[in-house]
Amino acid sequence: MPEISDVQHLPTRSWLLRRRQLLFLARSSGGMRITRNALRQLAVLTPEQLGNPGSSLLCAYVRTEKGLRIAGFSLALNYGKDACIVIVRPLYRGRRLGARLLSAQLKQLHHLTCSVAADNIASLKTCFRAGLVATEMTTGPTGKPTLIFRGELTEDEQTAKEGGMLCQNLS
Repeated sequence: MPEISDVQHLPTRSWLLRRRQLLFLARSSGGMRITRNALRQLAVLTPEQLGNPGSSLLCAYVRTEKGLRIAGFSLALNYGKDACIVIVRPLYRGRRLGARLLSAQLKQLHHLTCSVAADNIASLKTCFRAGLVATEMTTGPTGKPTLIFRGELTEDEQTAKEGGMLCQNLS
C-alpha cells in the first residue's frame, strides 16, 4: 500500500531533483491530459510557493527492491483554482491511489477545486471517489466541456476525523 506524504522544506538541491522527477512523471504518465499551464506551474514551482495558503504537494511512495519510488503525486495551488494535478504511474492505476491523493489534499486544505475535461472518465471517477462534487460546467483551455469539482471539509467532519484518529491510536 503506497504511503502518502507532504513535500515541504526540502533543501534547494533536493527540491530541484524532486521537481525534475515530478515533471518527468507528469509528462510520461499524464496521458497528454495535463494542460500546458499546469505543467508550466509545476516547472516553475518553488518551495516558497508551497508555503502559501492553499498550496500543497503530496507524493505517494511505494517501497521497491531499489528503495522508495514515487507512485504518484498531487499538486494543488490556491486551493486548486490555479492548479490541481493528480498523476499516478500506469503500474499503480486501478488501486484508487488518485482518489486517496485528492482526499488527502482535501483533508489538508479543507477545501479544494479541480477542473476535469468531460471526456476524461478516469479523472472524473477519481474526483467523485475523493468526495468532490461537480458544481458547474465550463469550457476548458483546450475548448472541451469541463466540469468544475469542489469539495469542502466542514469543521464537524474535521473534528470527527481527528477524534476518530485519536480513538484508533489509544492503547
